[in-house]
Amino acid sequence: MPSFMQKINMKTVTLPAYQGNIIRALRSLEIKEAEVPQLLDHEVLIEVAAAPANPSDLAFIQGGYNVKKTLPAIPGFEGCGRIVQTGSSDLAGGLQGKFVSFFSQSDRGGSWSSHIPVSASDCIILDKAMPLEQAACFAVNPFTAYAMVELAENTNSKAIIQNAAAGQVGKFINILADQAGMKVINIVRKEEQIELLQKSGFTNILWSQDENFPDKLGNLANSLEATIAFDAVGGEMSGHILGAMPEGSTLYLYGALAGRTLSEIPASDVIFKKKSISGFNMNEWKEVLSSDDFEKVSQQLQELFLDGTLKTDIQASFPLEEYEKAIMQYIRAMSGGKVLLLPG
Repeated sequence: MPSFMQKINMKTVTLPAYQGNIIRALRSLEIKEAEVPQLLDHEVLIEVAAAPANPSDLAFIQGGYNVKKTLPAIPGFEGCGRIVQTGSSDLAGGLQGKFVSFFSQSDRGGSWSSHIPVSASDCIILDKAMPLEQAACFAVNPFTAYAMVELAENTNSKAIIQNAAAGQVGKFINILADQAGMKVINIVRKEEQIELLQKSGFTNILWSQDENFPDKLGNLANSLEATIAFDAVGGEMSGHILGAMPEGSTLYLYGALAGRTLSEIPASDVIFKKKSISGFNMNEWKEVLSSDDFEKVSQQLQELFLDGTLKTDIQASFPLEEYEKAIMQYIRAMSGGKVLLLPG
């Protein structure tokens, strides 16, 4: 049964227009108040407790993300909170009062807001012991890393190559791959990130600006039989990685941090050595799972967070009204951890 549809006003960060320049996009944002939209049958209304700023959010407000919303729009795809109203569907009604993590790219709202209508199927019920700041970042990166390691196992690769290794997905991949008995070759962009990863106990760390980087990567990739790579950068880095990998390897592209098209792809390797490039999309991975299987993965990951094996690095939290300060801090130090917005 649907919960009583009480009219609620929400406070939101609002994007009036897409701006190609990140500073102009940031300065165009405004705090607005509006009435929460009427819930659809399959939706729930979440009172947002915390929401991170992610690279996808920065791309979105610049108009450079694959998701476009009707303007004015509310940014933010991920967060956590408590469900305060539900639509009429059985799935939605069963979530009343639950504390959930969510990921939603719907045009109906955004997580940089005090409230958001979300499809019930996009909610993940959380253990009551899950810390708020970990819950806010639970719906995307942990599942992305899990799915990638699972893909590596299913393709019988002995090791994984990844760039952006100092990022949160990269750290999770190291931990989950170690549990699966797989080696990881970690590529970082900044030299100081080498020590950062070493302190976490990670190995096989390569600095992409090292003059001997191509040779070192090729030697490691072949000695460890790393036939799968996960590329968050794109540009010429994609070609450098693919060229260093053994015959029959696949590079999965899941980001474009370089902001450039793929280049330096070794055509002869693709033709004669059966190397390939494919895309990786966590949402597509999720769509092929049954609800029971997804619940099992969620429980497994939550247990790893609760026992401290996995942890999202949080560098700061800000009230919703201080969104500009929060996002600027995140832009200046993205590898320092997530920055959270707290609407409450």
